[in-house]
Amino acid sequence: MPLDEESLRVLLTRREFPRSSKYDPRWILENQMGPHPLWLTEWLCQDMDLHPGMRILDLGCGKGLSSLFLAQEFGVEVWATDLWIEATENYQRIKEAGLVKQVFPIHADARSLPYAEEFFEAIICVDAYIYFGTDDLYLDYLRRFVQPGGQIGIVVPGFMQELNGPLPAHLRPFWAQECWTWHTLHWWERHW
Repeated sequence: MPLDEESLRVLLTRREFPRSSKYDPRWILENQMGPHPLWLTEWLCQDMDLHPGMRILDLGCGKGLSSLFLAQEFGVEVWATDLWIEATENYQRIKEAGLVKQVFPIHADARSLPYAEEFFEAIICVDAYIYFGTDDLYLDYLRRFVQPGGQIGIVVPGFMQELNGPLPAHLRPFWAQECWTWHTLHWWERHW
C-alpha cells in the first residue's frame, strides 16, 4: 500500500540526520539504489572535515543523491562518478537541483579513474566500495587521487563477526553474490 507524503516524511525524518530530513522523501525513494544514501552520507560526514570549495570525488555515486547532498550541505565541488548510471542521466538531476556549477557527472569505472593524481581534497564512497575496494591493491591506487593530508571516507555494509563455514540459514533468503564482500570493522582496519 503506497504511503502518503506525510507518512513518508515521518518515516524518513530522524533527529540524528537533521540535514537529510530536509529533502523530499519521494525524491529519495525514487532515486536511491540501496540504503538511504543521504543518511549514510550525513553520518559519514560527521567524521570528515569538509569546507566550502573543496574538490570531492563521490565514487560510486549511483544516481547522484549523495553528490547533490554534499554540494548543497557543504558547498563543495563534487565529481559524481559512477559506472552503472550514465552521466547524462545524473546531469538531469543535477540541473533540476540547480547545481551544474558544483556537481560534475562522470561515467567511469572505479578501477580506471580519469583524474589527475592529487586532484581531490577528499574522496567519499557511500555503499559502493565493496564492489571494487576489497582488492588488496585498490586503496593504494585510490589514494593517488587525493592530495597529501586529504581524506578518504567510506560507508559499507558489514558484519559483527566474519562468516566462517556455511552460510547461516537466516541470511540465505536475501543473500546475493556481492554479500561475500561484507566484512567486519576489524577486517577493514586490517585491510587498510
